[in-house]
Amino acid sequence: MIDDPNLTLLNDCLAGKPKALEDLIKIFQPKVFALSLKFLWDPDEAEDATQEILIKIITHLAGFRKESKLSTWVYRVATNHLINIKKSKSESRTIRFHTVERELKKSNATPESEPENLPYLVHNIQGACTHAMLLCLTRPYRIAYLLGEVFQVTNEEGSWILEISNELYRKRLSRARKQMDEFLGKQCGLTNANNPCSCKNRIQYVSKRGRINQYLELSESLRNSGAHKKLQPMMPEVRTIRKAAEVFRNGPEFRPRNQNLEMIQNLIKNKNSKIFN
Repeated sequence: MIDDPNLTLLNDCLAGKPKALEDLIKIFQPKVFALSLKFLWDPDEAEDATQEILIKIITHLAGFRKESKLSTWVYRVATNHLINIKKSKSESRTIRFHTVERELKKSNATPESEPENLPYLVHNIQGACTHAMLLCLTRPYRIAYLLGEVFQVTNEEGSWILEISNELYRKRLSRARKQMDEFLGKQCGLTNANNPCSCKNRIQYVSKRGRINQYLELSESLRNSGAHKKLQPMMPEVRTIRKAAEVFRNGPEFRPRNQNLEMIQNLIKNKNSKIFN
């Protein structure tokens, strides 16, 4: 039998206990949003996807056959939804590593003076920029990379989540890892302090073009609620060399602006919902 720390919570949910469903949402909403944001880049689209995924999860719990941990099954539901939804506006622009490299070269300028809220701006630039780089990977490679390198599921879990063979999963993960390591290893100052791109040198460019406005809104709402008492962006001086996966694993931990999803709350309150049948 699989050792699942969420088994009691699952059984309480299946027994129709509303409090258990609320606890389930509190546990998995941040994880689902983190995956959605990294996969889609756009915070608005990530929040919409998170809501849709959570609704699928709570209305299909009765069909969960306990072939895996509940968390692994949640990732399967989430990834299946993300892979199959319509491409976001950002994805439709067909972003590639060579186009990102060109933009980084023209937008990397040493600021005349450092703003007082430098760490706060750097924090958001790191999130917006690194998430955008993930769009350079095709969807199958991107989701394999996120699961294996960022969320660190095992190869067996990754192949089960994506419903593909272990061999195919390992191949996608290996190729995605190689692409990201090669690009960030040569360009990003977070992987190597000697690399050309610096977060603080991009502040002026991305601010003028509104590239980080949505990420600023995410941080502002968290800061106002007290969820982030102190933002601590990664800095290149901490270590000389980092792998690309470390940048994504240790980057900003954004949370959805809407913590109380109205539609989900209504589903939980509705005793006719499928979860209670």
